[in-house]
Amino acid sequence: MLLEELQRILACGEDSQHQFKREINHLDSLAAELVALANSGGGRIFVGVEDDGRISGLTPQQVRAFNQQLSNAASNDVRLRIHPSSGNVATENGIVIVVTVAAGLNRPYMDARGRVWGKNGAN
Repeated sequence: MLLEELQRILACGEDSQHQFKREINHLDSLAAELVALANSGGGRIFVGVEDDGRISGLTPQQVRAFNQQLSNAASNDVRLRIHPSSGNVATENGIVIVVTVAAGLNRPYMDARGRVWGKNGAN
């Protein structure tokens, strides 16, 4: 994804297919987002972005830590396994990670506690 495309998406705000997160520190909240998107037609999570669409950005260390969290959440904290892809977009405020989750083929997906999540608008 190019910076111009990122800025265009962020200007439109959150919706059922685009979620903005300043950072994600808990695997259970990341797993819930992955499950909800997989159950609701797919979408993207933008990490390093405030709720209002402003780019806060991440450091390279935060990117490394998040990629490990993403791998762990996708393989260990969801039932059936989800295979998200991620990409980094460099901005003047830091890196934005774009996580893409495809629509699930084997719905419903659940988190490690057996909860089924879905999207209703931006929530």
